[in-house]
Amino acid sequence: MIDWNYWKGKYVFVKLNSGGVYSGKIIEVDDSKPPLIWIVMIDKFGKKVQFVHSEIQKIVEEGKKNG
Repeated sequence: MIDWNYWKGKYVFVKLNSGGVYSGKIIEVDDSKPPLIWIVMIDKFGKKVQFVHSEIQKIVEEGKKNG
């Protein structure tokens, strides 16, 4: 089982089952209503993106971005 809170504060690349692809920083992991875990990130364009953990096809840590 993945501890989704591990990803909080990290810069990641995410590919979703729906085909969405995002790069950015995870700012929130909401696991208060199991079995759903909502993940909120700010993408590389500064936009807020939210999705449920079960939509994640691939997640990769990218390292800290400058700026």
